[in-house]
Amino acid sequence: MTWTGSRALCALLRTFALALGWLLLVRALLILQSGVWPSLPGTLGGDLAGALLLTLFLQITHGLLRALLVVALGFALYVAGMHLTAHGTLFQLAFIGKGVDSTFITGSLLNIYLLTLPGYLLLAWGLHRLHRRWVPRTPVHWLPLAATGAAVILVYTLSFPSLTTPANNVVASTLAQTPGALFNPLGAAIGDQATAVTPQLRERTNFFHQQVSGRDLSPAPNVLLILIEGLSGGYLPSVSRYHDLTPVVSLEALETTLEDLGFRVYQNVLSMERQTDRGTFTLVCGRYPDLRRPSEKLRSVALELATPDCLPEKLQAQGYFTAYWQAAPIQYMNKDEFMPRAGYLDVTGAEAFSTEGGPEGWGPPDPVFFDDIAGRLRAVDSRHRPWFVTTLNVGTHHPFNIGTRGEQNLAEDIDTDDNEGLLPLPIVQPQTPRQNAMKVMAHSLGEFLRALEADGLLDNTMVVVTSDESGGFIRDDHETLPLNNNVGMLAIRPAPQDSLDYYAPDTALVTQLDIPITILDAAGYGSRAGGMIGASLLAMQKLPPRDIMLADTYTGMKYFLHSEGSLMACTELMTRCSTWQFASERIFGTLEETDEEPFLTLEERLALVEDATRLAAEDN
Repeated sequence: MTWTGSRALCALLRTFALALGWLLLVRALLILQSGVWPSLPGTLGGDLAGALLLTLFLQITHGLLRALLVVALGFALYVAGMHLTAHGTLFQLAFIGKGVDSTFITGSLLNIYLLTLPGYLLLAWGLHRLHRRWVPRTPVHWLPLAATGAAVILVYTLSFPSLTTPANNVVASTLAQTPGALFNPLGAAIGDQATAVTPQLRERTNFFHQQVSGRDLSPAPNVLLILIEGLSGGYLPSVSRYHDLTPVVSLEALETTLEDLGFRVYQNVLSMERQTDRGTFTLVCGRYPDLRRPSEKLRSVALELATPDCLPEKLQAQGYFTAYWQAAPIQYMNKDEFMPRAGYLDVTGAEAFSTEGGPEGWGPPDPVFFDDIAGRLRAVDSRHRPWFVTTLNVGTHHPFNIGTRGEQNLAEDIDTDDNEGLLPLPIVQPQTPRQNAMKVMAHSLGEFLRALEADGLLDNTMVVVTSDESGGFIRDDHETLPLNNNVGMLAIRPAPQDSLDYYAPDTALVTQLDIPITILDAAGYGSRAGGMIGASLLAMQKLPPRDIMLADTYTGMKYFLHSEGSLMACTELMTRCSTWQFASERIFGTLEETDEEPFLTLEERLALVEDATRLAAEDN
């Protein structure tokens, strides 16, 4: 080897060692910030791949390109830390457009986590300075370096089913996502718009099941549907014990309140997708959410490109007064236009709580929100019967604003001796803000429900408590097990003239799809379900086997589940799948990988997701 070649090799080795050491430091900081511990084998593989790519960038950049590299690294680490803390995954590069929305910026980006941005930028600048100081400049051989970078990205992409799970390296993950984000920005599957569900597939599977009891109930009950932002069933002690889960939040007080008030808490609840608009569409309209990267169904209805026959419209046709009240800005995700077209007569958001300066962040904290909703319900009950009201809080959404009253509740009414008290910097104990927000929500919701009961508002009211999506960290092994972000929440209290004896047992396998059709059935109008899918909890005594599609947009995974105990976990394009088995009455606690072949072919997977993505023909 010539002296020049030896010098170049030495520079590469030094750069690689520096890059790897820097990434290991970054890994430690991300763990400290988020509290998420990735699996060791994946972490080592991810950091080695990231060090190779970082070596490439450090060797070929200087001047303006080097400055851009430093800024890009600093911002990538900032977003990665915040996303890991809030969602348990690295960010999806394809969702970068969401970050420029003004509501999202003021709600989620302008918060205490901004304190980490200068630190991460300084850390990236430090890498640049150390490289310039310790590694001599050598001639750049573009071809071998480019080939190495391309090979790393290719192997990395093929090795990881999801590029955004915590074990991935933020540098390698971001670069590996780039080709897909550029060439396939919508995440459409191979053969998009060219596949169809055949009669044979429909006969062999049961993915679009509908089942109701069709019973009559008199008088028709009021219905209160309470959606809690990001609440996972795993946060309830009975659910986490049942499945042997390890949650970072334990809401024993909420579970006690629900039990005291006569609710049935379901143990096996599947949340269909991540992100509020996807869950909202399923809960309001009784259809599959968007299972692909773009979320278009709410927007299509808002723009009158589709007119699905949704639950509030069906109840309004039967004489119900319908209202949708949320804490966040109602214009976000087109809800100001979607909700009236779905059948809600009274629709409000954060503007209903606005002061002179407009809403603060995402909206009012939960103590303020639930107090206001209680007053509105009293007014509605005095003027309209029956009524159907849907509420959605925002205090349990990142960055977990609990407000002054929330702080007082924690200090005065909630036991904080178990590391769940207030801390000025969430970076010190990363999940403390989530824990505090959930505790404040549980306290506020409990007071809200007890006040309604004391006022007699629940005397003829069915109450359903669920979540728009399932968030949080509830597993020790959140790297390898599927459905990590699909552990849903459901608690039901029928109207007094009804009885839980008619409802499915608490161990029944329930999905978000089953909630709106259950409400319609419990109101006595199950025969008017139309194009809604799902199985009413009042009709599960003789429920045939059925199939269910789910997804996790933050990891890009898609799932095909057979209720008798089999599951396919597939990558975003559905070209690779692993198979799993489970006990139907204890799905999250019994998942085990098998060697069986997928029970659906690639063409069948594509066709089913395509069919679920389109709004039904009769809705257009």
